[in-house]
Amino acid sequence: MTIRHLKSVLCAVTLLASAPVAAEGVKLCHIANAGFLVEGENTAVLFDAARVTDEYDGEYGLPSAGVMQALTAGDGAFANVKLAFVSHKHNDHFDAQATLAHLRADADVTYLMPPEAFEMLKQAGLTEAEEARAMAVLPPWEGGPLSYDLKGVKVKAYRVDHGPNRPQNIGFHVTVDGVSFFHTGDINASGESLRKAGLGNTPVDVMLLAFWYGLNNPQQSKTITDMWQIGTVVPMHLAPGERGWMNQYGGRDQFLAWIHGQWPGSVQLTDEMACHTFEAK
Repeated sequence: MTIRHLKSVLCAVTLLASAPVAAEGVKLCHIANAGFLVEGENTAVLFDAARVTDEYDGEYGLPSAGVMQALTAGDGAFANVKLAFVSHKHNDHFDAQATLAHLRADADVTYLMPPEAFEMLKQAGLTEAEEARAMAVLPPWEGGPLSYDLKGVKVKAYRVDHGPNRPQNIGFHVTVDGVSFFHTGDINASGESLRKAGLGNTPVDVMLLAFWYGLNNPQQSKTITDMWQIGTVVPMHLAPGERGWMNQYGGRDQFLAWIHGQWPGSVQLTDEMACHTFEAK
């Protein structure tokens, strides 16, 4: 090999080493019930995830002790969590004590939640100093959304109706590394209310949708297609294991198949820390 040839090889190697590494996409992992981790290259976020108590007699899944230990400490898959979102105050989505423990153990995380959940967090012992990392957010019924750019993550918060006599519920539209996710929380909203809240043909790559909304309901199905341009649906809020009411569908497996049959191309994430990677478009 000549000196000139060797220099050319070394130059090519240097260029390859300095070239940007292609992103591997954004990973979505199910935690329990409506709890999810969204993991980008350098930043991760949580939805309705930190929970250790159960007020519903096992009807809704809880994270395992091991997952909660890692989540609380910001270890392992949760090492890059910068933001955590709470849709509403119900215990199958929010646990004030678990949230407070997470805030205290992981100094990098900031929470966004509706005021009703924030008041519960204060009652659990949130200090004034800790309030800097716990934001009470309430989008208006009309004229939303509220928009934020936090820690490199673009966030839009929409008021999403949970139903009559139900608590404040927020749908969070979050973009991580070019992939957008919309978490509905518990939704029982009309198309009119969602349009007033600021939605309408809104693009979203991954829709984290409460499984019952639009299920065998043509009006709600139309609302979904009118309000969002959806890339992929991920049904959520599914009871863990077999339930008696699933027998009418032939059991849990058949029930899940029926749900996903409503949304061609949908992704099933029901087991703890089951993950799927989505590529930015």
